[in-house]
Amino acid sequence: MEKFNPLSKTLDHESNEGIIFSQFSNIFWILLVYIGALILQNIQQPTFISSLIFSLILAVHTVLYFSQSSSRLGKSWYYFFVQASMLFISAFILPKGSPVVLIGLLPVLIAQSIIILNSKLKAILFFIVSYGLYCIAMVINYGASELPIFIPIFFVILLIVIVYTVSYNRQVRAKERMEFYLQQLEIAYQKVEELTLSNERQRMARDLHDTLAQGLAGLIMQLEAVSIHINNGNVARSNEIIHNSMQQARETLKDARTVIDNLRTGALEEAEFHRAVLEEIKKFEEITGVHVEKDINQVYSLSNLSMEYGIYIIRESLNNIMKHSQADQVRIKIKSKDGQLYMEVTDNGIGFSTKNIGKQTGKYGLIGLQERVRLVGGKIAIESIPGEGTKLAITVPINQGV
Repeated sequence: MEKFNPLSKTLDHESNEGIIFSQFSNIFWILLVYIGALILQNIQQPTFISSLIFSLILAVHTVLYFSQSSSRLGKSWYYFFVQASMLFISAFILPKGSPVVLIGLLPVLIAQSIIILNSKLKAILFFIVSYGLYCIAMVINYGASELPIFIPIFFVILLIVIVYTVSYNRQVRAKERMEFYLQQLEIAYQKVEELTLSNERQRMARDLHDTLAQGLAGLIMQLEAVSIHINNGNVARSNEIIHNSMQQARETLKDARTVIDNLRTGALEEAEFHRAVLEEIKKFEEITGVHVEKDINQVYSLSNLSMEYGIYIIRESLNNIMKHSQADQVRIKIKSKDGQLYMEVTDNGIGFSTKNIGKQTGKYGLIGLQERVRLVGGKIAIESIPGEGTKLAITVPINQGV
């Protein structure tokens, strides 16, 4: 669906108004020249045939003048040769009206040559020829004694017409450039909008993975543990795990609602980073029964974005350990150093080959970690050897904004 662009509509409207005004002005000017030439010629002795021929020639001249922009004739010497020829023929058909015709319309033709021919040499050559023929026509029709009067008038009109034409042409070119830049801006805007939608989809995927996917994975593991304890007749332990599962389900639902609210409002919930990390560790220990060795220092001045992503990174790291590592020893170190938040998560699990990151369908945990670290301008180092455990080292700027 085409988007409405007020600026584009305004430019089009102004451009159309400018074209209409220019055409109306030119028609009005040609009409004045036509009437003036007829009056000057017929004021003493009416000449019907000459006036009729002059009217036809001027009509053809007008049609060619307004059609030159859309025809090949207007881009060549032929156009100026034909137009100048008709003007000088008109000057001899109406000799008494020739000053009005030549002084009124020849400067317009010379100004056109400056714009259309786009060559100083060609424009100067056309001016010299036109000026020479103008002087010859004035001498033949009025005598050489009148040249000192007609030449200054010709140059004054020529100067006015050239200034107006050049100024108007610059305005047209400026509007054309503005329209071009506007089109480029519209294209860029569409690309930015597409990228924004893509980024929002990725963000939603990460948020859903961090809440629903991780929460459901934990519930499944707890239900599997319940099944094992029931088969072994350990009802007390089963009830305890079920109680923890219910609590985790509530937390997952709460986190999912928080994600939805954030997507709707764009607001970030402020939380104390240290406490939130300890809660994530507590959930992990309750689900897996694995004790986590903690070395967590208080980190102050964290932006909302760095704090939120830092919590997600810890949660995802523990979730990966819970699902894949089979570890029985986990160590988490968090501290601030040189304006950086440093987080280190280590386990003694089965490890894996780092070459396979992102190549296994449906396993996007580490990819999500890398994306989140990149989004806050941080760095992540993943060290893992099959059979020897895994170590994640993440650094994030403390004052990284949105």
